Amino acid sequence: MENFINNIKNVVSLDILIWIVAAIIAIIILTIIMMVIRQKKAKKQLDDCEIRYNNLKGIPLAFKLNKAVALSRVNELMAEGVDSCRNDFDEIQDKLKESSVQLAEIDDLIYVHKVKTALNRMEALDKELTLLESRVANVNKALDEVLEQENEQRVHINRLKDEFRLIKRKISENRASYAQSYEYLEMEIANIEKMFSSFEEWMFASEFNKAADEQKEIREHIAHLNDLVDILPGMYERAKGVLPRAIDEVGYAYAQAKNKGVYLEHLEVHKNLDFVSDMLKESLNRLRNGKPDGVNEDLNDCEKRIIQLQEQITKEEKAFDEVDENLDILFDSVKTMNADVEGIEELYNRVYERFGFENWTDRLKEVNAKLAVLNDMQRKLQLVIQEQKEPYTSILIAYKELEQSSAVFHNEVSEMKQKLDTACSDEERAKKQMVKLQLILNEIRVKMSKHRLPSVSKKYEDDLHRGEVMIKDIHVILDNSPLDVKHLNAELRKAIDYIYTLYNSVNNLVGMAVMVENAIVFGNRYRSTYPDIDSELTRADLCFRNGQYTKALKISIQCIEKMHPGAYEKLIAKKDPHLLKEEA
Repeated sequence: MENFINNIKNVVSLDILIWIVAAIIAIIILTIIMMVIRQKKAKKQLDDCEIRYNNLKGIPLAFKLNKAVALSRVNELMAEGVDSCRNDFDEIQDKLKESSVQLAEIDDLIYVHKVKTALNRMEALDKELTLLESRVANVNKALDEVLEQENEQRVHINRLKDEFRLIKRKISENRASYAQSYEYLEMEIANIEKMFSSFEEWMFASEFNKAADEQKEIREHIAHLNDLVDILPGMYERAKGVLPRAIDEVGYAYAQAKNKGVYLEHLEVHKNLDFVSDMLKESLNRLRNGKPDGVNEDLNDCEKRIIQLQEQITKEEKAFDEVDENLDILFDSVKTMNADVEGIEELYNRVYERFGFENWTDRLKEVNAKLAVLNDMQRKLQLVIQEQKEPYTSILIAYKELEQSSAVFHNEVSEMKQKLDTACSDEERAKKQMVKLQLILNEIRVKMSKHRLPSVSKKYEDDLHRGEVMIKDIHVILDNSPLDVKHLNAELRKAIDYIYTLYNSVNNLVGMAVMVENAIVFGNRYRSTYPDIDSELTRADLCFRNGQYTKALKISIQCIEKMHPGAYEKLIAKKDPHLLKEEA
């Protein structure tokens, strides 16, 4: 060897030798790399084949075939298809075993670096797996078609299980809402769980028809349970909360009304409330046993009865209040009308001839008959109230009838009384007015006598005499019977107008005379100093004595104006002679 190397060294230079060695090393490394890459590629293909193999193994053909075989025993129509699937299944199992052996052998080849042989074997295995996948898919599809009924039932039962779990959770979370029915709901839940177990047993035994019947029963029980879960809280709220409170309220209202004295025996409140309470107990028993059918109707009936009782008690109490508050007023009104009728009869007998009043004999008989009916209605109403054996709603009707009759009769009596009072009042008014007029005439005389006017027009004496004649004429009319009211009123109006006018005239005359006297007295202090004032005042005094008061006042004021301008305005405005003294 050493000789060989030495010979090579002699032939090839050292540099060339190094390059040759490097090339050889590179070829070796490249070869190793290529072998590693091929080995990895082969390993990856092997892994892919193993995955495909495992996927085929993972398809539960055996389980489905066993189900299909069991089903075919109870369904002869499926027997032929199941037999075909069973033959294909056996072949598939053989192929899978062969594939398993080939995979192991290829793995060994790769391990010993026989990659090319391994790749060739994997290529053949790939074709076989492709065919096998197709056959497995066909068999799986055929078995799924055979087991379609089971799958459908499984889907439905899973939905029912989900629904059941939700209902069960709802019941558990709202236990208090179901009150006494909770035990029944637990029993129903346990029963449904047993049904699910029974369903699974029938499915395991491939008794799909019986499983379907069990599933139908499960569905019905879940629906019933769901209905109970929805309606029980509301029913319990009414049966244990709302309606008992309403019963208590009716009982309280009944006690309050009884304490006021309201008659309520005809309503049989205790009997009705006991009946409602019994109905509620029966409804609660049915709810506790999970039988809500008809309970809602019974609760509605209870509520209706309670509302009716409450309304009837309220009506009786309102009727009692209305009667109790106004009964005394109504009875007093009837009593007053009795007194009014008596007064009318007395007044009519007194004024019938005096005023020539219309004949009310028949009318008074009719009024007395109506009054007797009214009094009889009052006595009956009073007796019924005292006996306390009639509902106040009925008493209120009688009260209203009496009130209405009383109102109508009161209007009639008031009209008659007004007519009589009007006739009498005319006479009384005339007498009072005559007294006033006589006093006015007397005052006129006193004023004229008191002031001793030097000359009074004869017209005033005649007017005064005429006023006295008018009063005498009215006296004559009043003394006549029957009294002519219309003539009396006419003469009275004339006398009032005339005498009041005369009174005003005399007041004005006396006032003017006083002013003249005061003005002359005031001017007398200037007579000795001013001759012209003395002359004018003498003329004013003559006019005053002759009864020419207006002219005398005018002359005297003119004299005052000469001495004190503007003084006459105060004199006329105030009619106070002291103002003149103050001015002086």
